[in-house]
Formats: sequence, structure tokens, C-alpha cells
Amino acid sequence: MFNFLEKYYPLFLQGTAQTIIISLIGIAFGILLGFIVVMMRMSRLKVLSGIARVYIAIVRGTPAMIQVMLIYYTLAQFLDIPSIQFLGSTLDRVIPGSIALGINSGAYTAEIFRSGIISIPVGQTEAGISLGLSEQTTMKSIILPQAVRNILPALGNEFISLIKESSVLFYIGVQEVTAQALGIGGTLYNYVPPLIVAAVIYFILTFLLSQLMEFIEKKMGAKYAHIN
Repeated sequence: MFNFLEKYYPLFLQGTAQTIIISLIGIAFGILLGFIVVMMRMSRLKVLSGIARVYIAIVRGTPAMIQVMLIYYTLAQFLDIPSIQFLGSTLDRVIPGSIALGINSGAYTAEIFRSGIISIPVGQTEAGISLGLSEQTTMKSIILPQAVRNILPALGNEFISLIKESSVLFYIGVQEVTAQALGIGGTLYNYVPPLIVAAVIYFILTFLLSQLMEFIEKKMGAKYAHIN
């Protein structure tokens, strides 16, 4: 049933590498964007807070596939991204796809950050300010470390979802795991075995990430246990 792997395993390896890279870019961009958005969301300026709310509502209320295609076709009109080959795909597809994943993840990450921040008792902020710390220093040194520890499980789930959602990039021609499986299935006239292999690859990637997040969670839990 899986004899085709002897011939096509390089394509699966290439697709896996592509998936890992675009997911890492999406995660990094999502964390950065999510932090910026949550600061806007919790800002006293109504304009900034309103912009953040609209962004979150739009991203959470529309399908990821539509977002990917809109961003891809929009960037294609305004940016001249070179068509350099990268693991079977071209940069003019990989870059917009990675940005789209980051924009999608940023909305969910922002809400995860917000839930973590508001979970910290307001008394800790007041205590930091009473000790002469600025609001920024209090947020950075007291609130955020505890908030990050609290949100790690939810953040890990979001990263896992992003890895799986990277499969929608095959709609714009990015040769990640799903695209490779569908291409091989078309060649074999049998889609089931290649898709099973793709499912196993996704499972391995998400399982490893979940183990990594669990390890980080335990480390941070031990580091800040004295606070509780």
C-alpha cells in the first residue's frame, strides 16, 4: 500500500520542510502581531482599541482560506516578489502565504494574551506602581511573565492549529505537505495512501510541538512557583 514512498519520499520531506518553515514564520509573526494588537486592544485610546477590535472580529469571523487568497492576490498587485524557487515553491507564493498565516494567528494570539493579562490580579499592578515602577516596567517585569505562564496551554493549541491550517496554502500553490500528498495521489490515481502519510506527518509535527510546549510550561511553572 505504501510502496510509493520509496520513489516519492523526497517530495514528502520537501513538503514537511516547507510546512515547518512557513509555520515558524507564521508563529513568529503571529506572536509579534498579537502582542501589538493586545496592547492596542487594552489601550486607553479608543481609536487604537477600536482598530484592534475590528481586526480581531474580521479575522476570527472569516475563513482562513479566504484570508490567504485575499492576501496573496492583494500582495501580488502591489509588491513585486521575485519568483525564486524555494523547496518546490516560489517566494511570491511562500511569503504571502506565511504572512497570511501570521495575520490569522495574530488575532487569536492577541485574545489569548489579553485573557492572560486580565487573569493577573490588579493588585499586582498597583503594588508595582506603588514601589515606584512605571506602568511599562510593571507590565514587562511583573504582569507579562505570569500571564505568559498562564496562557502557554492556549498558546500551544493555537500554534498546533496554525501548523494544521498551513495546509490551506496549497490553494495558492505552496508545495507543503498537503499539496505534495495531493500531487502524488493524482499521479498514482489513488489519494488515500498519500493522504494517510500526510496525516501522519502532521500528527508527528503537532505531537512534538505539544511536548515542547509542555516542557516549557513545566519550566516556567517551576520558575514562578514562588509567586503563588
